[in-house]
Amino acid sequence: MSNIALSLLPLALAYIMFTLGTGLKGSDFKVISAYPKAFFIGLFNQVILVPVVALVVVLVMSPPPIIAFGIMLISFCPGGVTSNMLTFYAKGNVALSVALTGTVSLLSVITLPILITFAFDYFLQDQARSISAVKIGIVMFLLTTLPVTLGMLARHKFTDFMVRRSNILNGLASVFFVLIVFAAVASNWELLKSQVSVIGLELVFIIATLFALSIMIAKAFKLNWSDTKTISIETSIQNSTTAITLAPIIMGTTASLPAIALPAAVYGVLMYVVAIPVIALIRNKN
Repeated sequence: MSNIALSLLPLALAYIMFTLGTGLKGSDFKVISAYPKAFFIGLFNQVILVPVVALVVVLVMSPPPIIAFGIMLISFCPGGVTSNMLTFYAKGNVALSVALTGTVSLLSVITLPILITFAFDYFLQDQARSISAVKIGIVMFLLTTLPVTLGMLARHKFTDFMVRRSNILNGLASVFFVLIVFAAVASNWELLKSQVSVIGLELVFIIATLFALSIMIAKAFKLNWSDTKTISIETSIQNSTTAITLAPIIMGTTASLPAIALPAAVYGVLMYVVAIPVIALIRNKN
């Protein structure tokens, strides 16, 4: 992967987060008061449950440290517009999905640096370098929080234009997502061939477990089926673009995407493989 292409990754992520912001309105966050129990269960699942499940899986299955850290990295990332689209397809509570995606994306400027630092020190403690939580926090602000905020402002100021062009904006974001996943796979092709069965098995198990646990938790708190489907999707779908883009920043590489980006790239494909059949099963279930 060329230095030019690698340097464009942050811009691609910033654009994707900008498009997320253009789909948000200040009123979208009023859903927190309308569905407080569902919202905070979803927030807990996204910030706490996902990393815990990922940690248990990597500790039990013991992949190579670089892969283990990559799996943890994707578990720390917020959801994205994909979860909103899948929630719509599943006939879930789209307003709740949008509020959760927006809130967790904004919170990631705090949660991601802390979690990444702890995971790096645990899994990659033999690395000759250290990472700065402050630097990662600044990067997260510039690549996620700021673009989301600017997108919301653009939606507020140019509502008609943004609504009319939403399909084009989201379509371009999807193209960037595919290119980023492809770049991560191409940069680590040999490692992928040797580890694909291990990585794939672990990620499928994590995604399936998250779907099952989130539905069980939602039902235990007596949420309605629409909110239950929404929370299960928000819990199981992560923004792999964020993990892939952060990978070279974390490892300090400038020539190619490091191996820690590989789990996120594989996840970017497998999340559809697992999620679409599950959603098709639960879509019309009462």
